Amino acid sequence: MSDRRLHPRPRACRLLLAAVLAVTAPWAAAQDAGDRASESERDWNVRGGVTLMSDYIWRGVSQTQEDPALQAEINLEHRSGFYAGLWGSSIDFTAPGEENDGVHYELDGYVGWAGELRPGLDLDVVLTRAAYPGAKRGFDYDYTELEGTLSFAEHYHVGLAYSPDIFGLGGKGYYWNVGGEWPLGESGFGLKVQVGYYDLQDPLGDSYNDYLLAVTRDFGPFHAELQYTTTSSYGPNISEGLDDKKLADDKVAVSVGWKF
Repeated sequence: MSDRRLHPRPRACRLLLAAVLAVTAPWAAAQDAGDRASESERDWNVRGGVTLMSDYIWRGVSQTQEDPALQAEINLEHRSGFYAGLWGSSIDFTAPGEENDGVHYELDGYVGWAGELRPGLDLDVVLTRAAYPGAKRGFDYDYTELEGTLSFAEHYHVGLAYSPDIFGLGGKGYYWNVGGEWPLGESGFGLKVQVGYYDLQDPLGDSYNDYLLAVTRDFGPFHAELQYTTTSSYGPNISEGLDDKKLADDKVAVSVGWKF
């Protein structure tokens, strides 16, 4: 799976965007007409958004051959904390000169629960099935992952993700992370920091660390982010079995998203 990377595919992105707009159009109209009850009074809420990224970087590694990506998401949330949704992104795992795997986008379905355990301590647990439609024979990257994140002291979080067969490699994967996000005074900007450790000893016999530093800014329903990412201990086993090391080097990326 050395060519696991991403490349934008307009057709898939248009389908995702159309799905989001089909849901949001009646929602927005109802809101403008004043016919919708407040969120606190409803049992169910629909949420989602669209994001454009200069480079889709996931756990320290570019998933788009360092090219732009378009992503869309929609989910249904219950006031009890349970939720379910669908997320998609344009991708390209095929580097120049390598065999085309037929994969042009990722589509994730997920179910989860998020809520307050006690004042100042929140838990988010989500089960995700990541699929790569159109994959040719011999390029089965689909996997299931269970992830839990604890948020505490307002600005901090720790998380652990586990997959019994990560990326279809035939072994378990564990991803640990710790980080925080803070407002920068009254400027409207925010600072985000995260350190991760990806344990791929079972399928690939190696592990690596990833680091993220980002500056964020919200403009109403829009969220902008400038991020720097890099990795360490990204050895030859991972480079051969997952992504080429050049996709895990120092990177700067920009993203702009709209949420509803």
